[in-house]
Amino acid sequence: MINYTPPTRHTTLFYNSEEEYLEIVIPYLKAGLENNEFCLWVIPETMRVEDARMHLGGSVEDLAAYFEKEQLLIEDYQSFYLKDGLFSAHKTIEAIAELEKKALVKGFQGIRGAGDCSWALGKHWFNFLMYEKELNKVIGAYKLRALCSYSLAKLELRDIYNLGVNHQSSLVRQMGTWNRLDPRRFAKDNIY
Repeated sequence: MINYTPPTRHTTLFYNSEEEYLEIVIPYLKAGLENNEFCLWVIPETMRVEDARMHLGGSVEDLAAYFEKEQLLIEDYQSFYLKDGLFSAHKTIEAIAELEKKALVKGFQGIRGAGDCSWALGKHWFNFLMYEKELNKVIGAYKLRALCSYSLAKLELRDIYNLGVNHQSSLVRQMGTWNRLDPRRFAKDNIY
């Protein structure tokens, strides 16, 4: 396991397997808990909340204490992103703003979110890309660090491109090593 916190506040993680996903997400969340940040983990659709707790508990000592002081929330994608079965970029950003407000009132330093977004491919995809683009524009107004993860098995090349330009940086494992990709290398504002 590596101890890596992306240097940007809105980062995308492209992963090939659950092992790769956990290799980044677990130390990322652990660092947030240790830094007195409120941590939100929206898990992949292939994972159960109980499994997520087990994975995180393997690295975080006294995980129950973080739940008790309401510093950690683990949710499935439907509970967080889909209200009444519909996705709304505006409502999701409002929910994040409300979480930040509550976190700051409780004395936390901000929010550290890890959200798996692979579920959005399909009927929600265009709206979700608009959400990623909007979040990238407004993230500086919040005490928020967001790691948006996507399974490479579900993405087409144009999806990877669009996600890359709508994040401040991207993480991908190539030839056994994690690399950070800089979107400034891509053209801006291209959504297919």
